[in-house]
Amino acid sequence: MLKKGNTFIVNFGFVIILLFIMFYVLYIWANLIIPFIIALLFSFAIIWLSNFFKKFKIPSFLSFIFSLLTYIGVFWLIWKLIWTNIDELVKWLPLYQARILEIYSSIFNYIGISEPTSITEVLKEVNLQYVFTLVIGWFTSIFSKAWIILFYVLFILLEYRYFKDKLYLMIVNNWQKIHIIETLEKIKSDVKSYFVIKTIVSFLTAVFSYIIMSAFNLDFAIFWSMLVFILNFIPNIGSIIAVLFPSILSLVQPGFNIYDSALLISWLIWVQVLMWNIIEPKFMWNRLNLSPLVIIISLWFWWTLWWIVGMLLSVPIMVIINIILAKIPVTRPIAVLLSEKWDLQVDESDEAANNRKKIIKSFKDKFGKIKVKK
Repeated sequence: MLKKGNTFIVNFGFVIILLFIMFYVLYIWANLIIPFIIALLFSFAIIWLSNFFKKFKIPSFLSFIFSLLTYIGVFWLIWKLIWTNIDELVKWLPLYQARILEIYSSIFNYIGISEPTSITEVLKEVNLQYVFTLVIGWFTSIFSKAWIILFYVLFILLEYRYFKDKLYLMIVNNWQKIHIIETLEKIKSDVKSYFVIKTIVSFLTAVFSYIIMSAFNLDFAIFWSMLVFILNFIPNIGSIIAVLFPSILSLVQPGFNIYDSALLISWLIWVQVLMWNIIEPKFMWNRLNLSPLVIIISLWFWWTLWWIVGMLLSVPIMVIINIILAKIPVTRPIAVLLSEKWDLQVDESDEAANNRKKIIKSFKDKFGKIKVKK
């Protein structure tokens, strides 16, 4: 018979092995799992907006239709704006390439050194149009499985209405029923909070960036602001990349001098610092309770696993993992390690007690008497 300490080590080792197997499966079946996760998040977004419309006394069916049409309209508008600007940007790339060569030559003339012939030849041979087209093609490949995502969305929405009831009937122990439902509600609440706050802050950042770029007459300001909105969903490095592209353009755009570029870059950086170091942490990170180091590590981990989609989904995935780990006694030490604060809020709180009462009441209304023993 194993001692208590040995049992803990065996269980802990089993959990680690199970995690490695799970991540291996996620890598092998990425082409099926990624569309499902995107569809799952999109389905919850549709349900959330539909519930919001219901507050205005709109019937459930119409609320769902309005929610779906709203998202379709928003995605179509974003797609239209991006691709219209991409077509124009591709046409202007030869001009920017010539400007790069001109600046390159002027730098060497200014310092009185002859240009390295090899580097000059490489710059002349590089086809920016071809390179940019490859990069855009790589990004748009994410949407190549849109039909699979829509297929998943359809069935997720059909199953969502009866999921809690099925879960209740599947599990015999009443306490386990409530415990699992509470965990799912916590995951849903935190992930929703993350995306709502992230969307609002990203949108405000994009708007302020657009105003600044338009004030400096930077080319394709609307395109760069849309890129700012999308890239800011990638933690930490997303904001750096979002500033990098318009900054480079300002350096090579005809009519810009070094002082204009420096001023534009300074304003764009100031907006990013304001939003992501002051505004967002005030509303988000205390709620998510994830260590900044864990966020950075998870960012690179999910990048190696799922590329750009992994970077976009790294934080909500880690939020879900941390909530689940905190609810399981044997894995709670891992959750403590991943958290920003040692307090995981796994004990009973007023909010948790109220949520539990609501869950029990909903079960009583559907299934009659229920006794819950902890």
